[in-house]
Amino acid sequence: MQQQPNPAAEDAKNEWGVLSRLLSNDGPWSVDEMVRSQEDAQTTRLDTIDAIKHLEAEGLIHRTSDGLIFPTRAALYLDKIVG
Repeated sequence: MQQQPNPAAEDAKNEWGVLSRLLSNDGPWSVDEMVRSQEDAQTTRLDTIDAIKHLEAEGLIHRTSDGLIFPTRAALYLDKIVG
């Protein structure tokens, strides 16, 4: 029997993918760079853009007026304590 997809788990996976990429690299990323780095057979452009919007709404990433994204201090602290 095939398992049903879990949309909430997929969203969390996409959000963690974006956040971990931001935390593992120096400097801000453009949204387009992030989309290209995340896009594969399971992750679409829309998945990554939605993940960026959710992370921004939760206060874990900042987006500049020219479209660059980078982790907030809260995200950096979370990374520090989680390890």
